[in-house]
Amino acid sequence: MNWRRGLLLAGTHLVLAGSLLAWQESESWRYIKSEQLGPSQPRLELAAFQEEGQTIGINPCADEGIWDGEMSPQETVSLMANLPVALLTGWHVPCTSQGFLDSAVEKSLSSMVENRFHRTRGSEILILVILCAFVAVEWLLVGGFPLMQPRHWLLEPGALITICTLLGTGLAIIPHVAHLSRIAAAMAGCAWLWWFGLLVWRTLRFGWRRAAAWRTLHSN
Repeated sequence: MNWRRGLLLAGTHLVLAGSLLAWQESESWRYIKSEQLGPSQPRLELAAFQEEGQTIGINPCADEGIWDGEMSPQETVSLMANLPVALLTGWHVPCTSQGFLDSAVEKSLSSMVENRFHRTRGSEILILVILCAFVAVEWLLVGGFPLMQPRHWLLEPGALITICTLLGTGLAIIPHVAHLSRIAAAMAGCAWLWWFGLLVWRTLRFGWRRAAAWRTLHSN
């Protein structure tokens, strides 16, 4: 295992993923309750029952969070940069439909504290910590066990994904060119497909060689 490379990529992607997740979380933080002690208030109050001049309150983070829409540039970059973790956990976007990790954490917290928690700041923080831990482990393995040793380091999938993530993050923080970060995110996704292909190929080749060695051993 290449510990130095694994730790370098794990540290880099941990900082990037943590920053992007915190950024997108901060945009919805004011809608998320500190704790939930009882039934949540409805998202919309019918206009027919509103007094004149009274505004309609909307809380996109109430209950299950069904405020689905187009993903922001930072959400797209963070997800595509960590595609295996996203496929495993369902990733996390604040105030949208729950993924697997969201549901598991919130149900666990609810059972522990008598249904006090549902979509709260406590559960959001715990989800982000778990995601960052998954990202660190993911890149420790990807960086520590490269699937190929090309002549130029840029041709290795892990290095290419990292460069695309850095580029996408840089573009995402500039408002006028933030939409271009989706191109870098798409390139990172393609590099992950390349990595998955290499993983399947290496696994099949290893199995074939082991089977051939076993047949040779028993034929003698």
